[in-house]
Amino acid sequence: MYKTRIAIFSHQGRKIIVVPLDCSFEARPPWQRNDALKRIQKSATKSGLANTPVAVVWKVGGKLHCLAPDEWHEFLLSLTWNVIIENLSLALACHEESKTGHIDREGSHPDD
Repeated sequence: MYKTRIAIFSHQGRKIIVVPLDCSFEARPPWQRNDALKRIQKSATKSGLANTPVAVVWKVGGKLHCLAPDEWHEFLLSLTWNVIIENLSLALACHEESKTGHIDREGSHPDD
């Protein structure tokens, strides 16, 4: 099991989970990117966030990239990398075999 840091943003009354990734994500083929997004969405669903869409974002040079539902692209690309990083306040547990998941508040576990 690993944990990934997440931020939850609200826009027009809806929420989205945003997961920042390393710039190396850019080099992955589209099928690997989509698979990563699906696995994170599955972990979010197991953690009780079933109706909350997930987006992954990464920065290459000074440009923000995202993989998200189409209706979220404009909002996500209006954010800056620093705003996303400043809003990381939760950690999502990701584990393939687990039937349940959980979310920790950042800083709640010193060994995370």
